[in-house]
Amino acid sequence: MNHWDTPACTGGMLSFFLLWPLCLPVDAADVGAVKIQAEFPGGNVLVSENQGHSVHVAPDLRGDSPWFYWCFEAIAIQAGRVDFVFPEKVAGFKNGAIGFQGPAISLDDGETWNWMGTDNVEGSSFHYDFAAPDQRVRFAVTIPYVQKELDAFLTNNANNQHLRDFVLTKSRNGRNLELLQIGRPGPDKKAFLVTARHHATETIASYVLEGFLQEAMSDTPAGEEFRKRYVLFAVPFVDKDGVEEGDQGKNRKPHDHNRDYGENSIYPEVQAIKDLDKMQNFQFALDFHCPTLVMQDHQVMYFVGAKIHPQYNFENVSEFAGWIKKGLPPNAPHGPLVWLRDESDPSPKNSRYFGFKDGAIMAATLEIPFAPPGRATDPTSCRNYGKVMLQAWNNTHFRAPAIGQE
Repeated sequence: MNHWDTPACTGGMLSFFLLWPLCLPVDAADVGAVKIQAEFPGGNVLVSENQGHSVHVAPDLRGDSPWFYWCFEAIAIQAGRVDFVFPEKVAGFKNGAIGFQGPAISLDDGETWNWMGTDNVEGSSFHYDFAAPDQRVRFAVTIPYVQKELDAFLTNNANNQHLRDFVLTKSRNGRNLELLQIGRPGPDKKAFLVTARHHATETIASYVLEGFLQEAMSDTPAGEEFRKRYVLFAVPFVDKDGVEEGDQGKNRKPHDHNRDYGENSIYPEVQAIKDLDKMQNFQFALDFHCPTLVMQDHQVMYFVGAKIHPQYNFENVSEFAGWIKKGLPPNAPHGPLVWLRDESDPSPKNSRYFGFKDGAIMAATLEIPFAPPGRATDPTSCRNYGKVMLQAWNNTHFRAPAIGQE
């Protein structure tokens, strides 16, 4: 790795214990038909009861606000059915504990994942039939994407002449924050920033981003055309520590990474992105996210951000969204819809920070749903959506503000 020339939250569990009493460390609750553990990248679980063939589990909030992320491994002590039961009335579970396509499941130690489906789901619980003692099965609320997946993507593209890989900065916990560059700067090229995982749990967005980056660095007509006009910079994991440690990330206290774009940023990753902008002067910024898990309005793709910051943001995002719709396959999530809103002042979010800066042409957040019913959000499909989005970007006629009218 080269080094770019720019310079976990913890907290008490008291508030969560008041809502979900008697939560135990996972190793203190291994007394039933399975042993539960989450000691792997992205792992997250609290176990309150593990007796017989029933395990009561919940997300580990680690002192932050209630949210729905969980990911654990169950190791069979004996064969047979085991029920995994989530709390129904804990604050925050209006956002759900199990999505519309059931839990994600891996039978090979997290190497590959699929949606389990809903046949084994009942309310806020699901069950699984273990075939034999010592069988290991991982379950998660979403299909994970951690450092292992990013490393595989970078390894697969290690010989791509259009990709450069830098270390932008160090996280609070000492992890390298990757900065990817696709294409080379030039007098007729515009600088474009894409980011993901401001909220650690939002894994599906990473698969879409992968497809977007893959097409941008490809030797297809779309990739070649893109690099003639743009130089692309990507920060795949803004909340790098949260991704690897399995944090919720969303609504992290005192504020999360996507609320850190004010004057005094507290996260080194966000400060490094702001410093990078001073060097590159980004005219385009696209931030990849996922919304809440089960709210009906959030089962579609949609754009959010400021409507008239930059001046023609609504027109530009709307045309971009239209080209995406034309390219998506029938089984893709519906949309993307354009839900930009009027803003009188910038808020400390990524899309607003870049939308209100001088010289900006487009800045927005794209939300990709986790597991909408009847729609494909597996890794292969999501990478294809990203490819479609890069092609749609090429087709969009971005309108820039007149000089002095940003």
